[in-house]
Amino acid sequence: MDSRKAERLKLIQQALQDQNAIHLKEMAALLDVSEMTLRRDLNHFSKHLRLLGGYITRVGNEVGDYRVAEQDTRHVEEKRRIGKLAAQLIQPGDTVFFDCGTTSPFVVDFIPDALEFTAVCSSLNVLLKLQNKPNCHIVLCGGTFHRKNQVFESSAESSILDSVRLTWAFVTAAGVSQEFGVTCFNFNEVEVKQKVMRLAQQRVLLADFSKFDTVRTAHFAALQDFQYVVSDKKIPRGYKDVIQANGAQLLV
Repeated sequence: MDSRKAERLKLIQQALQDQNAIHLKEMAALLDVSEMTLRRDLNHFSKHLRLLGGYITRVGNEVGDYRVAEQDTRHVEEKRRIGKLAAQLIQPGDTVFFDCGTTSPFVVDFIPDALEFTAVCSSLNVLLKLQNKPNCHIVLCGGTFHRKNQVFESSAESSILDSVRLTWAFVTAAGVSQEFGVTCFNFNEVEVKQKVMRLAQQRVLLADFSKFDTVRTAHFAALQDFQYVVSDKKIPRGYKDVIQANGAQLLV
C-alpha cells in the first residue's frame, strides 16, 4: 500500500472514531479525492472498511449501523470541515490549546502526523485524539473529572496554564449572539476558556452555523474577543458582517 493510501485509511478510521458511518461523498471531499478513487481505496481496505448504502462503515458493524450517523450526531460534516480549516493554522513548534466539546477532536484529526507541536487540553475526548499524534507533546490540565462533558477542572489558585505560553487557543462554544455574547452549557468550563484567551497570542472561535443566534447558560466572552472565527458556509450573513467589521478573520 502506498503512503497516500495509508494516510487516507488512517484519516477515515479517525473519522469513524466519532461516528458509526460517514457518507462516501463527504469523505471524498474531505480527502480531496474523487469518489471513484475512494471506492478503489475501499477495495484495498476491505478487511477494515466497507461501503453500505453510500456510507463508509467499519467491518463488524451491523448492517443498519450506517444510519446511526444521521440520527445520533449533529452537524458532523460542518464540524469536520471546521476542523480541517482550523488545523491548517498550526505551524511546527506552536503551542496550542484545544478546548472541550465535540468540534475540537476534528481539528486534531487533520493535523499531519509529521507536525511537531505542543498541545494543551482539559478534556478526555481531546486527549484520546492527541495521543494518536506521534510528534505531539501533550500537556493535560488536571483536576476533578466531570463525566457529563469530559472536562478536568482544577480548583487550585494556580494551574499548569499559568506556566504555558500559547500560540493558539481553539475555543468552542454552544451559543454565539451579537447581543448576549459567546456562551457554553457548563460553568465548569468558563474559567479555563477565559484563562486561555488571556494567555494566547491568537484566539480562535470554532462554531458551526447552528451555534449562532443561540444563547446558553454560561457566558465567557464577546464575539469581538476573537481574532479568528472558523465556521461553515451556512453561518448567517449578519454575523459574517459583524466578524469582519470587528477586524477578525472569518474562515469558512
